[in-house]
Amino acid sequence: MLAMMLAGGAAQAQDDDATPSSGVFRTGEELYANCSSQDEAEIKLCQEYIMGVYDTVTYMKDIGVINPSICPGDVAVAEDLRDKVIAYLETNNRAYSAVSMVINALTDAYPCAAEETVAE
Repeated sequence: MLAMMLAGGAAQAQDDDATPSSGVFRTGEELYANCSSQDEAEIKLCQEYIMGVYDTVTYMKDIGVINPSICPGDVAVAEDLRDKVIAYLETNNRAYSAVSMVINALTDAYPCAAEETVAE
């Protein structure tokens, strides 16, 4: 089920006709409030959420459940990931699930080369 959420969630959030999130733990609006806060605890919450999504996508790729969609190179730095997510959240409808918003933001910011996205 998580694989379906990860694979389908990103596409759904980009669909203009998609239904805003309901019954999710966190919306894009809630994540934006954490990420754009000046409070260190809120910023840490934001970064940990983003790292959790990133690690989950990486794990799903590693076990062959999904093709890679986020390829930041050798090192993913939490602050850089947060900056990319904030930029995405500022320009997109934040009513969708936070997980799909993070996946879309990082996919846009760190696209994989064509040969990396082909299933083996």
